[in-house]
Amino acid sequence: MEFYIDDEQVEKQFQELFKEILQLRNGEVHSEMKKYGLNYSKALGASVINLKELAKKYEPNHLLAQKLWSKAFRESRIVATLLEQPEAMSELQLKRWVEESDSNEILEQLCMNLLVNLSDLENLLPNWMTSEDEKLILCATMIVGRLALIDKTRESRLFESFVSLLPACPRHTYLIKQLPRALGKIARRTDELKGLVFAQTQSLKDSDDKWLEIYEELMAEFPDEK
Repeated sequence: MEFYIDDEQVEKQFQELFKEILQLRNGEVHSEMKKYGLNYSKALGASVINLKELAKKYEPNHLLAQKLWSKAFRESRIVATLLEQPEAMSELQLKRWVEESDSNEILEQLCMNLLVNLSDLENLLPNWMTSEDEKLILCATMIVGRLALIDKTRESRLFESFVSLLPACPRHTYLIKQLPRALGKIARRTDELKGLVFAQTQSLKDSDDKWLEIYEELMAEFPDEK
């Protein structure tokens, strides 16, 4: 169990921020969310754009982020991913937040806003890719895809490791959707990485129908590889 020392000033800030989150309630968007299968037990229908704009008004704060996450609203958890300090996260907190991300949307926001900034990704991501938990493999996939897009100076080692550890039989629907996106971004970094991506996916497609789908989607993006 995690413990933290409360702070009167942070509590005041939290109460203020949560009131601002409540003011972003949008019943129309909430109804639309349900149509797309986003059935949260606690949600206000606020747009991610508005939540990001709100978060910009506050300095990152570990305790404030924990309080927001604990409220368990969709919106408070998205803002928590924007205000948490990656260097302050414990291994236990990281595991708990991933486990408690009860939708693909929250998991993606967690990865894109926060986990992509963790300092130990070179060790974490291979461990996640070899896990039997496809949720962790999904996290690794979204993070690697984001890094491939935005981190122009990162060495190829992380991406090579990711491609070499691709799961043989992916079954998580959202993972199958994210894999070609991430692999396409990796393939556009260097010719060597593109060759590795296509060599690996060609091998996997012959043994699993889901990989055949992923391979065909990549071929549509890179028609010259035919």
